[in-house]
Amino acid sequence: MLDFLKKYGLVVAILIAILVVVGKYFYAIPNAANGDIAPNFVGIQPDSTPFELNSLRKHYVLLDFWGSWCGPCVEEMPEVRVLFTQFHGQKFRDAADFDVVSFGIERDRSRWLSAIERLQLGAWFHVSDFQYLSSPTAKAYGVRVVPTKFLLNTEGGIVAVNPTIAEVRKFLTEKLTPINPK
Repeated sequence: MLDFLKKYGLVVAILIAILVVVGKYFYAIPNAANGDIAPNFVGIQPDSTPFELNSLRKHYVLLDFWGSWCGPCVEEMPEVRVLFTQFHGQKFRDAADFDVVSFGIERDRSRWLSAIERLQLGAWFHVSDFQYLSSPTAKAYGVRVVPTKFLLNTEGGIVAVNPTIAEVRKFLTEKLTPINPK
């Protein structure tokens, strides 16, 4: 066995590394894809009222699966806040508005509420079912890691999976109603 490891150890190590990288890549890909209709869901908002995704038909929606415990999620929330402030309430050619729905992949309600307050995220929709990655909603979208984002069109179709904030901004800018100078 020692001779085998000496002779093939590097090859085995490289193969294991490749399998780990490829496995992690495929593990993290959500199963909802561009062109799919986003699965509807009902979640609980911070004030304990229900929220239904389909209530935002005719709106562009950034659906953001995140966690208060997730460093990268928390780091990008200021950018999401700027995006929301820039586009919510704007006039679009074919949409009533732009909204953000943050789905908390959480177990602890108080930690979730504290993060929303601390990060000043109260302006848009926040929902969670507090079932972490076992959430039926997370499973319906194939969310296995956070952050995971979906950009939805006015019919609830998925336009982009894991778009960057810059890609969402570009998409929304192209959809704004042009101002006609007199």
